[in-house]
Amino acid sequence: MDNLDLNFMVLLLAALACFIGAYVQTAIGFGMAIIAAPILFYLEPALVPGPLMVVLLVMCMMNGWRFRKGLELNLLAPALLARIPGSAIGVLLLAMVSQQSLALLIAITIMLGVLVRLKDIALPMTRTNMALGGFLSGVMGTSTTIGGPPMVLVMHGADIHRIRANLAGFFVVSTMMSVVALALGGVLSLEHLKLALPMIPAALLGNWVAARTLHLVSKPITHYGSLLLCTVAVIGMLINTFY
Repeated sequence: MDNLDLNFMVLLLAALACFIGAYVQTAIGFGMAIIAAPILFYLEPALVPGPLMVVLLVMCMMNGWRFRKGLELNLLAPALLARIPGSAIGVLLLAMVSQQSLALLIAITIMLGVLVRLKDIALPMTRTNMALGGFLSGVMGTSTTIGGPPMVLVMHGADIHRIRANLAGFFVVSTMMSVVALALGGVLSLEHLKLALPMIPAALLGNWVAARTLHLVSKPITHYGSLLLCTVAVIGMLINTFY
């Protein structure tokens, strides 16, 4: 990738997207990539997936530590193992598809997440379903940074505290896998790391604010507000990419 210098406004908007995404992820267990990826892609395609994946890794490590007491490693093992081949396919996808196709893939993935949250869709948390969710999360997470919806679909019927803890644990390991896969695939370079640096403090601030103010925000506002933001972001990204 050529040296890319982003102007102040682009960096500010990218940081704001990471702040909001980090707040939502800490609140409901997932959502940072769903919110931030289309906005960053709209601002500058080079910010997705590499730089955002680095920011997401920092966020996941924060939440993994915060919710560590609720982790169920036996439950997560099939999903994490299946995510390895999924991540490899995600890297191949990046090398094979056009920017427009990637934008469309991101849009479809996001709307899947929106539908999961709108409809009370739940699958039994069997080892097979966890493995399938992990595989699809690897494909989507590595190619678009949005790996949450498949796992949320499998875990959606569980208690919210159980969801938060196990999604946090899954995302710590799975995001590390994606970062390694992107680096080995030549899609994550030193320039990408430099692009990620200005966004990390905003994500950490969003995490910190969420941990201390969730009791002030009602669940319906958090739930439907994030879905509305996702939908608007998808529309804006598609308009920018195809028109």
